Amino acid sequence: MLKNEVDVNLGLLDLFAWLADLGYLGLVRDYDVAPESLPHRKPRRSKKTPATALTDTQRAENHAHARRRVKVEHAISGAKRLGCVTQVYRNKSLAFNDRVMALACGIWNWHLTKKKKTI
Repeated sequence: MLKNEVDVNLGLLDLFAWLADLGYLGLVRDYDVAPESLPHRKPRRSKKTPATALTDTQRAENHAHARRRVKVEHAISGAKRLGCVTQVYRNKSLAFNDRVMALACGIWNWHLTKKKKTI
């Protein structure tokens, strides 16, 4: 975060469900995210539990979680097709940051609608 940038919570994140992978374990503690937004972890092996495996239910839930998350990852990579989103960005205007990202997402959404019409 920049020195002069103020962290403003507009409440937009409250409108969406969090879909994170196990690389984001700090979300629960730092941002008060529900632990259900993370997949199940494989238990550690110990003397009490020498067999470490997820149950079939947990594996099915992890599979469903991954199927939802992959759509989000594809959307992010699609928005990154616009070069100014992926390259080093040196503009200091916060309003322009939002416009660039909205433009990239809008182009990707337009691409998806055109793709569906041709199929």
